[in-house]
Amino acid sequence: MSSIETAEALIKQGFAIVPLKKNKKHNTDTDILERDYTVQDVLNPINNAWDSDGNLGINLKKSKLIDIDLEKKSSIHFGSKWLPKNTLTLGSGHKGITHYFYKNINDEETQTYDKSLIEYRCDGQTVVYGSTVDKDSGQLVERYWDRTIAPAPAPKNLQEIAKKIYFASWLADSREWANANEGALKLDSCIKRYTTWNETERENFLMDFFSYVLPQGHRDLTEKKFQRIVNSNNKETKNSGYQSFSKHCDIPPPMMKKMLGVIGNMPSGDEYEKTPSRRDFKRNGVDMNALMNRDIPPLKFAVQNILPEGLVMIAGRPKAMKSWTMLDLVYCVENGAKFLGQDVEKGNALYLALEDSERRLKDRVLKLGHAFNRIHPTVDVEAPYIGFGLEEDIQKWIDESKSPRLIVIDTLARIKPRVKRSNGTAYDLDNELLRNLQKLAISNGICIAMISHLSKTQTDYSFDRITGSAGLQGMTDAMWLIDRGDTENSKASITGRGRDIMDFSYEVKWNDQTWKYEFVGNKVEIERNENRASILNAMTCLYLQDQEKNRQVKPSQVYKYLDHKAQSKEAKNISRTMLRMCEGGEISTGSKFGNYMLNNLVKDEEVPF
Repeated sequence: MSSIETAEALIKQGFAIVPLKKNKKHNTDTDILERDYTVQDVLNPINNAWDSDGNLGINLKKSKLIDIDLEKKSSIHFGSKWLPKNTLTLGSGHKGITHYFYKNINDEETQTYDKSLIEYRCDGQTVVYGSTVDKDSGQLVERYWDRTIAPAPAPKNLQEIAKKIYFASWLADSREWANANEGALKLDSCIKRYTTWNETERENFLMDFFSYVLPQGHRDLTEKKFQRIVNSNNKETKNSGYQSFSKHCDIPPPMMKKMLGVIGNMPSGDEYEKTPSRRDFKRNGVDMNALMNRDIPPLKFAVQNILPEGLVMIAGRPKAMKSWTMLDLVYCVENGAKFLGQDVEKGNALYLALEDSERRLKDRVLKLGHAFNRIHPTVDVEAPYIGFGLEEDIQKWIDESKSPRLIVIDTLARIKPRVKRSNGTAYDLDNELLRNLQKLAISNGICIAMISHLSKTQTDYSFDRITGSAGLQGMTDAMWLIDRGDTENSKASITGRGRDIMDFSYEVKWNDQTWKYEFVGNKVEIERNENRASILNAMTCLYLQDQEKNRQVKPSQVYKYLDHKAQSKEAKNISRTMLRMCEGGEISTGSKFGNYMLNNLVKDEEVPF
């Protein structure tokens, strides 16, 4: 169509036209926006203010139109995603659809954004016919109609949509995005904190945004990924703010604050960043009556009674055969074989052998007797650091496994990133470090076991020997200590404690032929029986050595005979044990308080056993 034909068509549809210079966006008429131009005006330019065969524009205010003008590739993309499409649209050269026109039914006014990204225009004029110079390429590009229907009434949320396009375009163009991990978590945290968007809106925004900034087919582009991010932020009582997000994006905090303010309500001062999100405990707290009547799946175990779902710390001194034991464990879980005589929950296992080589792995699997197992666990010798992709890679393994049950990380030191000095304590740092890993284990109902070391320092509380701060103990759901013993004749043990398991202490024995610990029995029961046997033996010997054949023996005589000091732990234990033995009928009460005697005394030359 010629410019004259186009002018006639536009006027017929009720639009106020503006004749322009050829290949230009203007004319030289001082009354360009006040004059009501006709077709005759187009044919007869006033003072050569425009060209009769020049471009044509639409006077937005006189036509009662809103023009969403999209300038960049990013804004054009997000506009095509989020703007209502059942309206009049205009294209520009190779860029695609750059203008969406809506009927201005509420007398809205122009909104000022960054003109290099998007314009929300209600006045002025927009070129709809002819060619203009592209801002980016400097080449002439032709305007063309895409959808030639009547402009739709502007929806009430049109400004909000335009703001969302503006924010997303700016953020997409501000930096390179390699994944949808920590950045996505912090972005959604800010959206949750500063806007009123619901969960679905947040999930959709994350999916649309990262589908644009990441390569097609990227592993992070799944609905489950963004649902987990939104759910994770929903569970927090305190969410990351704009300062944390700006640091992650390497964008000045004032700029990040300004841009988040486009889509939400920002605090007046920076102190808000230290204020936790609010929670109505009455309204949002746990309904205990409903909880009591709701079926909740029971706790899952990798090894029954001793290795529960959650985050577990397994520690031992160097060369305590921790790695051998864990490698055997993942094979037992993968194949449903007993471990230390205990039943396992058969399922998929992942072993991150971060201190081993493939040669060492093969050698150990052969010696453990698992080389010809029908099923092998997933094994790798490399892994990202915590907070730098590890959590996401673990979740991907979980999602792709048929029945995920156990993950072993050998060792914790190999996945801990170096951190800069912080005002937080070592406890705080360790607690924060493992927070997401623990949540990952709980939310997926699996066990994530981390291998660590024990210090040489003797402590009153044996678990305090685990290297690191008490924050490691505080965050974990269970802990194991593996003790091979200091000497060849020392008794080995595996001791455990946790939130959802009973304390256990197993006496085990290392087998040099099978390269495994063998279960001997309950350490407490074994030690109790050994203690009682030594007390009975001491009482018998004391009786035989007594020339007067005094049948009564004091605890002090027993622990001195066994070469224990009066205030020692062993001496106090002997006193308590003799009292329990008396109560259980194993020995009898003497005529004096605190004295005991053997039940069945025999002749001098006989031993009463």
